[in-house]
Amino acid sequence: MRKDTDYLIARLSCGVSIKPEIRNYICSICNNRRPKSGWKREFTYAELHAATDGFSANNCQSENGFGVVFRGELNGLKIAVKQQKNASFQGDDKEFQSMVHMLSEVRHEHVVTLLGSCSDGNDRFLVYEYVCNGSLDQHLSRNPGILLTWDQRIKIAMGAAKGLKYLHDNNIVHRNLRSGNVLLTHDYESLLGDFGLEMTLHEDSDLPSETRIATIPYLAPEYANSGEVSQKTDCYSFGVILLQLITGLRSTDPSFGKHSIVGWAKPLLREKNYPELIEHSLIDSYDVNQLTWVIRVAVKCLKKDPNRRISMDQVEWMI
Repeated sequence: MRKDTDYLIARLSCGVSIKPEIRNYICSICNNRRPKSGWKREFTYAELHAATDGFSANNCQSENGFGVVFRGELNGLKIAVKQQKNASFQGDDKEFQSMVHMLSEVRHEHVVTLLGSCSDGNDRFLVYEYVCNGSLDQHLSRNPGILLTWDQRIKIAMGAAKGLKYLHDNNIVHRNLRSGNVLLTHDYESLLGDFGLEMTLHEDSDLPSETRIATIPYLAPEYANSGEVSQKTDCYSFGVILLQLITGLRSTDPSFGKHSIVGWAKPLLREKNYPELIEHSLIDSYDVNQLTWVIRVAVKCLKKDPNRRISMDQVEWMI
């Protein structure tokens, strides 16, 4: 993890200006308001304990091998509090605070805002803005009661592409892009979360198996094989998310057999059997030309050779 921290700090400190770009957005359904830019404060453990009702299980939003996220409210503002499971930060508050300082400079309407942090003994907490409609993976086929329209899927893809392009423009590699880290408002604005502070599979052999299974399908071949990271590894992960938006499927599914969603989709992509890719509930409501175009983008993102993958500049233009 140390080399990841040094890498990100160096990239964020290389003279690139990261300016606030958040508009005054209010969700039209629940009236959740995005916080104003300019936050970066050190919260106390007592504040976060009170804000989350004692880190109540009722406020637990999600949990994986990297941390636990709790919903909370502080001075009328809804927040998301992430308790890090990253053991490498324990006892190294200087490293943690350096990361927090750099990440707090990141401001974009399609990137989740880091509001501040808390260090209490060996515990490390990150405080983010609250995004009101969960993550993309909660809106895929594991939850048949929620069906994304075709227009909503395109909107989500466009927002995620803009957020990722912003990170890349500022020399930041996300490293952990997956549907669980694409957060949504009720208006289906998408925001990218959990970049920069995550461990990699190569650096922590103690990650729970469910976390590994959820993460592996998004890893570019060069990342999975040797830990090689670049902006093009993010582009590969974005291609996987595009496949999920098209199919409505999770990255792993029993119907794939031993394959991930990419391995399952490859024969259909080679044969250009695109109607078999689209989620069946959308069969009469999608735009054929849009589908063809989005699939072309996905294919270009999923090239095995990173040098042949398109950049997020090109993705944003094509979508």
